[in-house]
Amino acid sequence: MQDVFIKVFRAKIPPHATLLPWFYRIILNTGRDHGRRRRSRLGLVERLQRVAPETVDYGPTTPVDPALVEAVAALPPELRECVALRFFADLALDEIATAQHVPVGTVKSRLHTAMKRLRASLIAAGYGHD
Repeated sequence: MQDVFIKVFRAKIPPHATLLPWFYRIILNTGRDHGRRRRSRLGLVERLQRVAPETVDYGPTTPVDPALVEAVAALPPELRECVALRFFADLALDEIATAQHVPVGTVKSRLHTAMKRLRASLIAAGYGHD
């Protein structure tokens, strides 16, 4: 969060009409940067867990259904981002399109594909029905 606010503080803020998609674009790009750095640190985390497994816990602090976490994690990054922006950030389709630099039709397609994959994953895990 600090990185996002530093970037916002240093940037030239756009007009009011495009502020929210611009802000989410900064959040997405910062998250992508952290994801790239995180992958390079996974080896270190694994070594730490071998040395002190009872004291190192990098999991979520609130209980989350593992099937849902797995299903969302299995989505490609562009689908995961689209789902997060729509259902967690509650952005409109045109705002998601602006944040991801894609047409609105692509956002609709990504959401449709993501929901289809999530539904199939959860059904395969024993939730719901066909």
